[in-house]
Amino acid sequence: MGKEADSAREARVVSLLEDNVRTELQVTNSMLELGLSDATIERLMEGVTSGLLYAFNVDWSPDWVKPGQVHAWEEGGAFFARCSGCLRDSPPADSRASAEDWARQHETLHSRRSPVPYSAA
Repeated sequence: MGKEADSAREARVVSLLEDNVRTELQVTNSMLELGLSDATIERLMEGVTSGLLYAFNVDWSPDWVKPGQVHAWEEGGAFFARCSGCLRDSPPADSRASAEDWARQHETLHSRRSPVPYSAA
């Protein structure tokens, strides 16, 4: 991937990390009946996320997605899958297989793109 694609992927990793931290805070808030407001959860999410990004090399690589598999899920009656290259999510699909097919086809776009040749001009 080129610099632009790398930057887009890094931004997507940050977005996924924020979403994961936010979800964990919301679940904990609900489970323990902490009574935290949405604004407080957002501030906590920002603090935790920035601390993690500052101290650790963070990448999206869930252990439940085995090599050769695609991360796919159902949400609101639609199926989605995530390209493991750029981390883009599929459009809503009627079946898990359709969503996974989209992700696999999308991933081939990354392997077909060849880097721009270096020019010493």
